[in-house]
Amino acid sequence: MSQVSIAFVARATRFSPGSVDKDEAILSAVRQRLADSGFSCSEIVSEDQLASVVEADAYVSMGRRQETLNWLDLQERGGRVVVNTPSSVLLCNQRAMLMRLLEENGIAVPPLHGISGYWVKRGDGCRETPEDVQYSDNWEGACRLRDGMLSRGIADVDVRAHVLGRWLKFYGVRHTGFFCSYSPDNKENSISDKQSLQQHAERAARLAGLDVYGGDWIVQADGTPVLIDLNDWPSFSVCREEASEAIAKRIIERIIE
Repeated sequence: MSQVSIAFVARATRFSPGSVDKDEAILSAVRQRLADSGFSCSEIVSEDQLASVVEADAYVSMGRRQETLNWLDLQERGGRVVVNTPSSVLLCNQRAMLMRLLEENGIAVPPLHGISGYWVKRGDGCRETPEDVQYSDNWEGACRLRDGMLSRGIADVDVRAHVLGRWLKFYGVRHTGFFCSYSPDNKENSISDKQSLQQHAERAARLAGLDVYGGDWIVQADGTPVLIDLNDWPSFSVCREEASEAIAKRIIERIIE
Protein backbone atom coordinates (compact mmCIF):
# COMPACT_ATOMS: atom_id res chain seq x y z
CA MET A 1 0.00 0.00 0.00
CA SER A 2 3.06 2.28 -0.13
CA GLN A 3 1.68 3.92 -3.31
CA VAL A 4 -1.37 5.19 -1.40
CA SER A 5 -0.73 8.34 0.63
CA ILE A 6 -2.83 9.42 3.62
CA ALA A 7 -2.83 12.86 5.26
CA PHE A 8 -3.99 13.42 8.83
CA VAL A 9 -5.81 16.49 10.16
CA ALA A 10 -6.12 17.02 13.92
CA ARG A 11 -9.02 18.81 15.57
CA ALA A 12 -8.50 22.40 16.72
CA THR A 13 -8.01 22.45 20.48
CA ARG A 14 -11.10 24.60 21.07
CA PHE A 15 -13.24 21.73 19.80
CA SER A 16 -11.72 19.32 22.36
CA PRO A 17 -12.58 20.83 25.76
CA GLY A 18 -10.94 18.59 28.35
CA SER A 19 -10.00 15.99 25.73
CA VAL A 20 -7.08 17.42 23.75
CA ASP A 21 -4.63 14.68 24.74
CA LYS A 22 -7.22 11.93 24.24
CA ASP A 23 -8.14 13.15 20.77
CA GLU A 24 -4.49 13.36 19.79
CA ALA A 25 -3.92 9.84 21.12
CA ILE A 26 -6.61 8.13 19.04
CA LEU A 27 -5.57 9.91 15.83
CA SER A 28 -1.92 9.01 16.44
CA ALA A 29 -2.86 5.38 17.12
CA VAL A 30 -4.83 5.17 13.85
CA ARG A 31 -1.95 6.75 11.93
CA GLN A 32 0.50 4.21 13.35
CA ARG A 33 -1.72 1.27 12.40
CA LEU A 34 -2.06 2.54 8.85
CA ALA A 35 1.68 3.15 8.59
CA ASP A 36 2.29 -0.39 9.86
CA SER A 37 -0.04 -1.62 7.11
CA GLY A 38 2.21 -0.09 4.46
CA PHE A 39 0.51 3.21 3.69
CA SER A 40 2.49 6.39 3.18
CA CYS A 41 1.33 8.47 6.15
CA SER A 42 1.98 12.17 6.61
CA GLU A 43 2.64 13.84 9.92
CA ILE A 44 -0.47 15.00 11.77
CA VAL A 45 -1.32 18.67 11.15
CA SER A 46 -3.84 20.71 13.13
CA GLU A 47 -6.76 22.12 11.20
CA ASP A 48 -5.58 25.52 12.46
CA GLN A 49 -2.64 25.08 10.04
CA LEU A 50 -4.70 23.72 7.16
CA ALA A 51 -2.37 25.18 4.55
CA SER A 52 0.36 22.84 5.86
CA VAL A 53 -1.61 19.65 5.09
CA VAL A 54 0.15 17.71 2.33
CA GLU A 55 -1.63 16.58 -0.81
CA ALA A 56 -2.69 12.93 -0.53
CA ASP A 57 -4.89 10.18 -1.91
CA ALA A 58 -6.95 10.03 1.29
CA TYR A 59 -7.59 12.29 4.26
CA VAL A 60 -8.24 11.20 7.83
CA SER A 61 -9.66 14.17 9.67
CA MET A 62 -11.05 15.05 13.09
CA GLY A 63 -11.48 18.68 11.98
CA ARG A 64 -14.65 20.67 12.62
CA ARG A 65 -13.92 24.20 11.40
CA GLN A 66 -16.15 25.28 8.53
CA GLU A 67 -13.03 26.15 6.53
CA THR A 68 -11.72 22.63 7.11
CA LEU A 69 -14.97 21.03 6.00
CA ASN A 70 -15.12 23.22 2.88
CA TRP A 71 -11.55 22.25 1.96
CA LEU A 72 -12.16 18.55 2.59
CA ASP A 73 -15.32 18.73 0.51
CA LEU A 74 -13.21 19.90 -2.42
CA GLN A 75 -10.84 16.96 -1.88
CA GLU A 76 -13.76 14.54 -1.78
CA ARG A 77 -15.25 16.03 -4.95
CA GLY A 78 -11.86 15.47 -6.54
CA GLY A 79 -12.15 11.73 -5.92
CA ARG A 80 -10.20 11.44 -2.68
CA VAL A 81 -11.41 9.44 0.30
CA VAL A 82 -12.22 11.49 3.43
CA VAL A 83 -13.03 9.93 6.81
CA ASN A 84 -15.33 11.16 8.29
CA THR A 85 -16.97 12.75 5.27
CA PRO A 86 -17.31 16.55 5.58
CA SER A 87 -21.07 16.34 5.03
CA SER A 88 -21.48 14.01 8.03
CA VAL A 89 -19.41 16.27 10.29
CA LEU A 90 -21.37 19.30 9.13
CA LEU A 91 -24.61 17.52 10.00
CA CYS A 92 -23.33 16.76 13.51
CA ASN A 93 -22.52 20.46 13.84
CA GLN A 94 -26.16 21.28 13.04
CA ARG A 95 -27.77 19.70 16.07
CA ALA A 96 -31.39 20.65 15.47
CA MET A 97 -31.27 19.35 11.89
CA LEU A 98 -29.59 16.12 13.05
CA MET A 99 -32.21 15.53 15.74
CA ARG A 100 -35.01 16.04 13.21
CA LEU A 101 -33.40 13.63 10.74
CA LEU A 102 -33.06 10.92 13.38
CA GLU A 103 -36.59 11.40 14.68
CA GLU A 104 -38.09 11.31 11.19
CA ASN A 105 -36.38 7.96 10.64
CA GLY A 106 -37.64 6.32 13.81
CA ILE A 107 -34.71 6.99 16.18
CA ALA A 108 -36.02 8.14 19.55
CA VAL A 109 -34.57 11.54 20.58
CA PRO A 110 -35.48 13.82 23.50
CA PRO A 111 -38.88 15.51 23.08
CA LEU A 112 -39.25 19.27 22.84
CA HIS A 113 -41.26 19.45 26.06
CA GLY A 114 -41.34 17.51 29.32
CA ILE A 115 -41.73 17.76 33.08
CA SER A 116 -38.18 16.96 34.31
CA GLY A 117 -36.26 20.01 33.12
CA TYR A 118 -34.56 21.02 29.90
CA TRP A 119 -31.17 20.88 28.21
CA VAL A 120 -30.17 23.94 26.22
CA LYS A 121 -27.43 23.16 23.71
CA ARG A 122 -25.56 25.01 21.03
CA GLY A 123 -27.11 24.02 17.71
CA ASP A 124 -24.72 25.60 15.22
CA GLY A 125 -21.60 23.65 16.17
CA CYS A 126 -20.08 21.41 18.79
CA ARG A 127 -19.50 22.39 22.42
CA GLU A 128 -16.51 24.67 22.91
CA THR A 129 -17.21 26.01 26.41
CA PRO A 130 -19.34 24.88 29.39
CA GLU A 131 -21.82 27.64 28.49
CA ASP A 132 -22.61 25.82 25.22
CA VAL A 133 -24.49 23.07 27.11
CA GLN A 134 -26.66 24.12 30.06
CA TYR A 135 -29.53 22.72 32.12
CA SER A 136 -32.64 24.36 33.54
CA ASP A 137 -35.26 22.70 35.72
CA ASN A 138 -38.08 24.70 34.08
CA TRP A 139 -39.15 26.03 30.69
CA GLU A 140 -38.83 29.72 31.60
CA GLY A 141 -35.24 29.21 32.70
CA ALA A 142 -34.48 27.26 29.54
CA CYS A 143 -35.79 30.15 27.45
CA ARG A 144 -33.51 32.57 29.33
CA LEU A 145 -30.52 30.31 28.70
CA ARG A 146 -31.49 30.06 25.03
CA ASP A 147 -31.75 33.84 24.71
CA GLY A 148 -28.39 34.22 26.42
CA MET A 149 -26.76 31.88 23.90
CA LEU A 150 -28.35 33.75 21.01
CA SER A 151 -27.03 37.04 22.42
CA ARG A 152 -23.52 35.56 22.38
CA GLY A 153 -23.81 35.21 18.61
CA ILE A 154 -24.74 31.53 18.50
CA ALA A 155 -26.91 31.18 15.41
CA ASP A 156 -29.03 28.21 16.49
CA VAL A 157 -29.95 26.78 19.91
CA ASP A 158 -31.56 23.39 20.51
CA VAL A 159 -33.82 23.09 23.56
CA ARG A 160 -35.06 19.64 24.51
CA ALA A 161 -36.58 17.98 27.56
CA HIS A 162 -34.44 16.08 30.04
CA VAL A 163 -35.03 12.32 29.73
CA LEU A 164 -35.02 10.13 32.83
CA GLY A 165 -33.22 6.78 32.73
CA ARG A 166 -29.82 5.10 32.64
CA TRP A 167 -27.07 7.12 30.99
CA LEU A 168 -24.79 5.21 28.62
CA LYS A 169 -21.95 6.41 26.43
CA PHE A 170 -21.05 4.57 23.23
CA TYR A 171 -18.34 4.42 20.57
CA GLY A 172 -18.55 2.68 17.21
CA VAL A 173 -16.96 2.22 13.80
CA ARG A 174 -19.43 1.51 11.03
CA HIS A 175 -19.22 -1.77 9.06
CA THR A 176 -16.53 -3.25 11.34
CA GLY A 177 -18.55 -4.80 14.15
CA PHE A 178 -16.69 -2.65 16.69
CA PHE A 179 -18.92 -1.17 19.39
CA CYS A 180 -18.16 -0.10 22.96
CA SER A 181 -20.79 1.04 25.44
CA TYR A 182 -20.47 1.78 29.14
CA SER A 183 -22.06 3.63 32.03
CA PRO A 184 -20.00 6.74 32.92
CA ASP A 185 -21.75 6.92 36.29
CA ASN A 186 -20.29 3.66 37.57
CA LYS A 187 -17.78 2.79 34.80
CA GLU A 188 -19.50 -0.51 34.04
CA ASN A 189 -18.44 -1.86 30.67
CA SER A 190 -20.83 -4.82 30.73
CA ILE A 191 -24.12 -3.69 29.17
CA SER A 192 -26.81 -6.36 28.94
CA ASP A 193 -28.60 -4.78 25.98
CA LYS A 194 -25.42 -4.03 24.02
CA GLN A 195 -26.54 -5.77 20.81
CA SER A 196 -29.76 -3.78 20.61
CA LEU A 197 -27.94 -0.52 21.38
CA GLN A 198 -25.35 -1.29 18.71
CA GLN A 199 -28.05 -1.82 16.10
CA HIS A 200 -29.66 1.51 17.01
CA ALA A 201 -26.30 3.32 17.03
CA GLU A 202 -25.23 1.85 13.68
CA ARG A 203 -28.52 2.95 12.15
CA ALA A 204 -28.12 6.48 13.51
CA ALA A 205 -24.53 6.64 12.22
CA ARG A 206 -25.65 5.42 8.79
CA LEU A 207 -28.36 8.08 8.63
CA ALA A 208 -25.79 10.75 9.51
CA GLY A 209 -23.19 9.29 7.14
CA LEU A 210 -20.59 8.76 9.88
CA ASP A 211 -17.94 6.03 9.73
CA VAL A 212 -16.35 6.87 13.08
CA TYR A 213 -18.86 7.91 15.72
CA GLY A 214 -19.88 8.10 19.35
CA GLY A 215 -22.61 9.51 21.52
CA ASP A 216 -24.91 9.12 24.49
CA TRP A 217 -28.07 7.15 25.18
CA ILE A 218 -30.60 7.42 27.95
CA VAL A 219 -32.25 4.04 28.41
CA GLN A 220 -35.69 4.62 29.89
CA ALA A 221 -37.35 2.42 32.50
CA ASP A 222 -39.25 0.51 29.80
CA GLY A 223 -36.00 -0.25 27.97
CA THR A 224 -36.45 2.31 25.19
CA PRO A 225 -33.14 3.94 24.23
CA VAL A 226 -33.27 7.69 23.59
CA LEU A 227 -30.36 9.14 21.65
CA ILE A 228 -29.34 12.41 23.30
CA ASP A 229 -26.08 12.98 21.39
CA LEU A 230 -24.39 11.69 18.23
CA ASN A 231 -20.84 12.86 17.59
CA ASP A 232 -18.26 12.62 14.85
CA TRP A 233 -15.04 10.94 15.92
CA PRO A 234 -14.91 10.94 19.76
CA SER A 235 -11.77 10.18 21.80
CA PHE A 236 -12.42 6.43 22.37
CA SER A 237 -10.49 6.88 25.62
CA VAL A 238 -11.81 3.70 27.30
CA CYS A 239 -11.18 1.48 24.27
CA ARG A 240 -8.46 3.18 22.25
CA GLU A 241 -6.48 0.10 21.20
CA GLU A 242 -9.47 -1.82 19.84
CA ALA A 243 -10.98 1.30 18.33
CA SER A 244 -7.82 2.31 16.46
CA GLU A 245 -7.69 -1.14 14.88
CA ALA A 246 -11.31 -0.90 13.74
CA ILE A 247 -10.92 2.67 12.46
CA ALA A 248 -7.84 1.72 10.43
CA LYS A 249 -9.76 -1.25 9.01
CA ARG A 250 -12.65 0.99 7.97
CA ILE A 251 -10.31 3.54 6.35
CA ILE A 252 -8.64 0.78 4.34
CA GLU A 253 -12.07 -0.49 3.23
CA ARG A 254 -12.99 3.02 2.09
CA ILE A 255 -9.75 3.34 0.14
CA ILE A 256 -10.09 0.05 -1.73
CA GLU A 257 -13.85 0.30 -2.37
